Amino acid sequence: MNRNHNRKQWLDIAKGIAIILMVIGHTSIPNIVSNFIYAFHMPLFFIASGLTSNFKKHSPSSYMKHKFRIIILPFLIYSVIVSIMLHAIGQMNFIHLLSNGWEGYALWFIPVLFLASILAMLTSHVGNAPFRYGIMLCLFLSGYGLSYFNIQLPWTLSTVPYATFLILVGVELKHLQKYIEKPARYWDIALLFIIVTAVSQFYRLDLAWNKITPILPLTIGAISGTLMIFRLSVWVGHHIKRFSTILQGIGRETYIVVAFSQVIIIYLIHFFAMPTLLKYVSLTVLLVLLKYAKDGINRLVKVKIL
Repeated sequence: MNRNHNRKQWLDIAKGIAIILMVIGHTSIPNIVSNFIYAFHMPLFFIASGLTSNFKKHSPSSYMKHKFRIIILPFLIYSVIVSIMLHAIGQMNFIHLLSNGWEGYALWFIPVLFLASILAMLTSHVGNAPFRYGIMLCLFLSGYGLSYFNIQLPWTLSTVPYATFLILVGVELKHLQKYIEKPARYWDIALLFIIVTAVSQFYRLDLAWNKITPILPLTIGAISGTLMIFRLSVWVGHHIKRFSTILQGIGRETYIVVAFSQVIIIYLIHFFAMPTLLKYVSLTVLLVLLKYAKDGINRLVKVKIL
């Protein structure tokens, strides 16, 4: 197994773990658990995006076209489907959606990822390292300012500066990739767990609303939690092969989960009275069916539009 393939496996495992935690985080769980999950589950996706970036291989125009096709095109299609489903049961106002965006629904993440990726790409093309780090600091402080003064922009745009900073953190973590992938020792997972737990006992990070203050401890928690899941994913990949295969499959289909998990749960609660376990088994089955439907549509149109 070559190194690049190995990297892709543990990153897919990490994304699989994070997306499962995202679904759990939207359930009625105790605040102590919810705060722990929120400390890092969405930052992980931004940091992972930077870790896998190939900014230098693209011109700005080609990169934007590529990201529009793989991020925004499916987002537009999924947004239409989900908004119609929510409107059908009286839980969506189209005018409000167009004016404000997805707000607390998980789909808020997609346009933020797109814009933050573009800004991170442009920053990465800055050849002067001190100037590049200066831009990172400005993004960090801009995100802090928007959060501190509770400035909420439409379509979660307030989160874009801090999300861009997180993507650029992921770019910098490429230099530590060999340490992240090192399978020899895993004591660091426990240490990182303790850091995240300590931070989440006092503060809650919520990127959907750019709630990132106090920014220093929450950023430490976000990066520590992300590294914890990365290291845990390496361990799972080496020691629990069958489970790692399942998590890799989930990690490759995070878009479907982000787009539809909440609306499916809303529909199940609206139309059926069922135990919690059965509800989430049903969610899993429906997401798997949606995955195959998505693959079938892509094959039918002979273009990957979803």
